[in-house]
Amino acid sequence: MSERLSPMGSDLKRLCDNIAKHVAVSILDLVGTAESGQMEKMGADGTPTKKIDRVAEEAVLAQLRASGLGFKVLSEEIGAVTIGEEPYYFLHLDPLDGTYNAIKGIPFYAVSMYLSKDDCHFGYVYDLAGGCKYYAESGRGAYQGQGSRLSVSRNGTLKDFSVSAYTLRPHTARIVELGDRVRRIRTLGSTSLEMVMVASGKLDAFVDLRGMLRVVDVAAGKIILEEAGGVITDEGGSELHLGGNMWQKRELIGSNGLQHRELLQLVGGGCH
Repeated sequence: MSERLSPMGSDLKRLCDNIAKHVAVSILDLVGTAESGQMEKMGADGTPTKKIDRVAEEAVLAQLRASGLGFKVLSEEIGAVTIGEEPYYFLHLDPLDGTYNAIKGIPFYAVSMYLSKDDCHFGYVYDLAGGCKYYAESGRGAYQGQGSRLSVSRNGTLKDFSVSAYTLRPHTARIVELGDRVRRIRTLGSTSLEMVMVASGKLDAFVDLRGMLRVVDVAAGKIILEEAGGVITDEGGSELHLGGNMWQKRELIGSNGLQHRELLQLVGGGCH
């Protein structure tokens, strides 16, 4: 099925296409180098900003300014910033999701953008190493590449699930039972890309048990996953409401929806 975005959604896709292209070019010579990992400051999210993070963020902000539109931006590195005299869109931005991978030359990192205005909500994740885009507009479906429709897997057998999962020391035992029940567990290092892997049926679920949810990491992936037919909740099975706060001390479970309750029970969550 071809994409069926609204006129505003189509405009936002073109804007995001342009931004993604400039981010990819801006970091190309830094990927896999020691220079890329130089710490420059502490980011607004409380984690160190590396040189490659700053370069990626500056590329995004430059294209936003050049667009002539107005934005209120919440970004992982710079925090809250206003572009233009009258902000028209709200943008949740992670200019480089998967910084460690990019620094080490591991080809799995992305730029993640979620734009909203009134009833229009648009998510866009661009695989900077692989060159593939994933996007969705609320109520209008999720897509990849040149407009191919995304759909979650139809795998309903937990023992056959492929799951991407995160936890933190000293609580790594929380995923032991999960690992004993599913076919395979991966930790790939880019939240937004892992969420769109679930949206595209390449993974069956994504589990983040770190309790340090960053709204800019998951806002775009959330709408893409939901528009692809998936389910995403917190650890108790409640719907995620992503606002303007950078950090929310919550956990996240995203899946194809067919074994969501069982996944919650395995990681010690709710039974909604």
